Amino acid sequence: MNKIEESDGAMSRVEEELRAAFERQEALVPDAAPMRDRIDFAWVRVKRRRAKRRVIGAAVAVLIAGVAVPVVSTSWWHGGQPVPAIGTADMRAPVSGPVDVLLLGTDRRAGSAARRADTIMLLHVPADRNSAWMISLPRNGLVEIPGHGRQKLTASLALGGPELTRATVAKLTGVDLDATVTVDLAALSAVTEGVGGVTVCLDQAIPPQAGRKGLAAGCQRIEGDDVAPLLQGQDGLKRFALDRDQNNRRFLRALATRVTTDDSMADPARFQQLLDAGREGVRIDSDAIDLLGVVAKLWKADLVGVGQPTFNSAADGEIVDSAPWLSLYQAIRDDQLPSWAEANPSFIDH
Repeated sequence: MNKIEESDGAMSRVEEELRAAFERQEALVPDAAPMRDRIDFAWVRVKRRRAKRRVIGAAVAVLIAGVAVPVVSTSWWHGGQPVPAIGTADMRAPVSGPVDVLLLGTDRRAGSAARRADTIMLLHVPADRNSAWMISLPRNGLVEIPGHGRQKLTASLALGGPELTRATVAKLTGVDLDATVTVDLAALSAVTEGVGGVTVCLDQAIPPQAGRKGLAAGCQRIEGDDVAPLLQGQDGLKRFALDRDQNNRRFLRALATRVTTDDSMADPARFQQLLDAGREGVRIDSDAIDLLGVVAKLWKADLVGVGQPTFNSAADGEIVDSAPWLSLYQAIRDDQLPSWAEANPSFIDH
């Protein structure tokens, strides 16, 4: 046997030993199919958790910020009317173009039969869905209320309910509103408690008023019983209603952030508790199905707060039809709020 034959024989023996070793180890290797199924199932669960968190977050943000109605596997009641569970077969084409929603924060005071509009905001969602703009409207602004002459904007709620307030805001701004969401103070408090509180940073302290506790300046945890002092407190603030409205926007932004980033909100039981907490105090007037396409994209939107562009006082209210206001209304109608904000940076929350 020459050297070449010896070398070939050695290589053959090595190959046989390697093959035998692989055969011995093969029995120890688990079947790939079940493992692959488990990996695929785990990845699907991860994706489902992420999707569920986004949908739930968007739904709760909608509950607070007022873009559409939350949709869950069971019926959601609002305003005394049931909204049935919605399947994909019931979905219409998603809404295109900008969406504008009137958000009313109300409180029924003891001894009063009429509701008060403590907060009046216009929520604008541009056509690109990359942002959502919370625009505070002055509740004491002097406006033309259809059928009732020139009065404060807040009076429209007592005179004709959310429908008249919507008509009044539409007349004032020229904006075609897609929906109205009315949320009472008790519901906001319950929802805040349900999510475990939110963190809000205040530029200045809110003094205690009329039996309500005060809040210190700085960043702090806002629990359910802190909501009323935060959202209603204005006496003692440097700019009164302007600062109160800014605190309102900060709170809503913090609440929306909380529910869209908290993994625990993907827990169906906790989500149902949150819906139960807020359902009695929320009324939504809109074609909710048509707005679901907007809701699905809001989880990643940048929520921007816009303050009142001017504070011109009159003898019996505030002037809300001056040049800065008119330019803001035009920007909303034209879906050009980013350009308006760039030209008016002092009115944008930071």
